Amino acid sequence: MLNPADIAALVTATKGALDIFDKIAGQIKSVLTKRPRESEGAEDRWRYKIQPRGMEIVVKQEDRTLQVITAADLAKALGPSDLQMIRTYETSMQKYFKRWQALYAKKDASQDPLVNAITDEQLAEQIVKMKAELLGILGFLQRAGIHLDDHYMHIRHLVEAAGT
Repeated sequence: MLNPADIAALVTATKGALDIFDKIAGQIKSVLTKRPRESEGAEDRWRYKIQPRGMEIVVKQEDRTLQVITAADLAKALGPSDLQMIRTYETSMQKYFKRWQALYAKKDASQDPLVNAITDEQLAEQIVKMKAELLGILGFLQRAGIHLDDHYMHIRHLVEAAGT
């Protein structure tokens, strides 16, 4: 069972992993659906948002709160291995995010279609490398009792099919 310090650490790591997920979700979609370059997602870009708040995780749709997972809910549903896992996902996503930003900045930047095709291929390969972390974050959220919707489910579907 998780103690209050563990829950605080878990919520912090969840925020770090989700912040990166939300920033690149639209970009991942643009690569996997072969659409034009898209800017990094803004804070208010998604209508459905999972946001840590204090010792809770809150699910909102626009300004309406849909679900609140309390510290007690987290302590009941998750254990110390879940804390270690989400920390690992957060660390991995931070590492991948730096590489992603560098690669994605080159998407559709060249006048040479071959150069752009190579960049798109590298981005698709990067998504495959991030696949376990991206799907792991979503699986973790579901284990915590969070109902996923909107871009979370769409990106899950696209990433599951990536590289197959």
